[in-house]
Amino acid sequence: MTSAPPLSPLTTSEALPLDGHLVHLPPAPPAGLATATEVVRDHLTRLGARFGPGSGPWHPDGSSGPWHPDGSAAPARDRNATAGPETVIGLSGPHHARGTDLTLRGWPTGDPTPFDETTAQAATGLMALHGRANGGPRPLGTDYLSTLTGVVATQALLAAALSGLRGTPVRSARVSVTEAALFSLGPYVAAATAGDEPEEVPSPPYRRAARPPFLSADGVRFEVEALQVQPWRDFWKAVGAPAKDIANSWRAFAARHARAAAPLITTLAQCAARHRYADLLLIAERTGMGLCALRTLADRRADSDVRYDDDPWELRELPRDENDGLPAPPYTSSRPHTGFPQLPLGGLRVVESTRGVQGPLATSVLQALGAHVIRIEQPGGDPSRGAAPLAGGVSARFAALNAGKEVRETDIRTAAGRRAVAETVAEADVFLHTWAPGEAARLRLDEADLARARPGLVYAWASAWDRAPDGPRPAGTDPMVQAWSGVADTVRTPDGTPAPSLVALLDILGGHLAAESVLAALLARESGAATGRLRVDSSLLGASRVLLRPLLRGLDEAPGTQPAEAGLVAPTADGLIAVGAGAGTTPAELATAPTAAWLGRLHAAGIPARAVVTDVAALPQDPALSPYFTHDGCARPTPPWSFS
Repeated sequence: MTSAPPLSPLTTSEALPLDGHLVHLPPAPPAGLATATEVVRDHLTRLGARFGPGSGPWHPDGSSGPWHPDGSAAPARDRNATAGPETVIGLSGPHHARGTDLTLRGWPTGDPTPFDETTAQAATGLMALHGRANGGPRPLGTDYLSTLTGVVATQALLAAALSGLRGTPVRSARVSVTEAALFSLGPYVAAATAGDEPEEVPSPPYRRAARPPFLSADGVRFEVEALQVQPWRDFWKAVGAPAKDIANSWRAFAARHARAAAPLITTLAQCAARHRYADLLLIAERTGMGLCALRTLADRRADSDVRYDDDPWELRELPRDENDGLPAPPYTSSRPHTGFPQLPLGGLRVVESTRGVQGPLATSVLQALGAHVIRIEQPGGDPSRGAAPLAGGVSARFAALNAGKEVRETDIRTAAGRRAVAETVAEADVFLHTWAPGEAARLRLDEADLARARPGLVYAWASAWDRAPDGPRPAGTDPMVQAWSGVADTVRTPDGTPAPSLVALLDILGGHLAAESVLAALLARESGAATGRLRVDSSLLGASRVLLRPLLRGLDEAPGTQPAEAGLVAPTADGLIAVGAGAGTTPAELATAPTAAWLGRLHAAGIPARAVVTDVAALPQDPALSPYFTHDGCARPTPPWSFS
């Protein structure tokens, strides 16, 4: 096979997906929505949008009031909604009929109480999941849900712009931080509510000295990774751990990411602490174990991709050649798009070959936006289908990410299997995979190969590490990227020790970014901004850049500073409460009255406060949240957007 011509970044060409579009952000969004709004601003402008006129809710002719596609100045938000923390973002295309107002809220429509990141983490179960490994609910040290929601909101606006180009203008869209969080934490809720065998998680506190990361004899804190049992056994045997403890810890280690818990045998940590880190690295290299020393935010800011503020994804175009068989611009999708209730991606087809969380979540986002998704699975099906807990005979976690997708079992290692993939892709608009680096070329299923079957295909790769030239990287899993990227330096244990969260933070955010990049590529194709072959790459490292961007900027301004502590989480007379930063309330005071009484007082004073969810299985039973779940053997969250 001849090598393909080099791909050029779409972001350096004259045409970008949102060229000609105007975006307006209010000058002062509610404090709790500032991070999400900034993510929307950053991503839309990176894709070519420019700021619209005015400094407040706007109208194309410069008058005040939220803009509407039909030229009216009536609010785009639900007129029956109770006032609450929200902001309106407008995006208009070259023609007014292609514009959309996005209402971004903290809580779902109808909840007027104050909102911030800490209370969102408390109310949606993220705090409980993150704290499983540390003795109880604990906030993350970063604006994770707000960042995630900014990406989800960007998805909505890109999907709306694409829908307008396909003939169905979207007048308005709505997204809330709460719904984005519930949708993204779906696998954890599904596992906790599985009808066949609900998941049992060891009760905290765990033996904290045993969970990764470990500490070497010379004081290096490091994360470990093994995707198979043999490297695990060989490494710990060489380190000196007892065979029984090695075997008994493997199951907990292998499931730590899915369960957000890792109660290992303490002797593993004790044995690791007898060796210098350099010696452990040599043992790891010999046995096939993955090791990564935890890096600080200060370490991370020296990397080239941070210094040069790389995009969170890479959109690249192969210039069109007269003989490549591509259709003349503008590209037209193979299936028509009909009006609402058809969703923005109705009629589009996505093919995926993915495992784990990142890739399946990306395509579940595209499916929720209306695309038909076809999964390529190995003969016999994806092995994770049988992972406990089960709901209706299928893994609840797997169902949360893959329910409703068409499945085609294909052995891509064979020539017949590769032909079958090409035949499937021939009727598709997007192909997305999460294969290891170099695997696509080895299989002859890279973008150049599949373009022969489908010239207009958007080819997407969701990986762990992007192409920043900073030397070799460790194994490409969520905990290892957290350790290397500085995320572990922000999501610390209660005693202040850096440690990756056992929640799949980067897999989840990375999946959403992969979906966002696909939407941007589809928009470029539909608008004619790109006329050649399109490839989009996203990564877990790119997700870490998006999450840490404000903190890394802060380090540039004040080297050595650490992220500010999140709001207060403390017991009340009858439960646990989360209170926004700056409330001036002490834990001793909070312990004197019930949660409900404190919520009333704090909300009346305009201070964000929320009861802390301690069990994610309770989320679908909450009257305020139950409308955002469906039930089919387990509870699964509904999509986070609404369009009209």
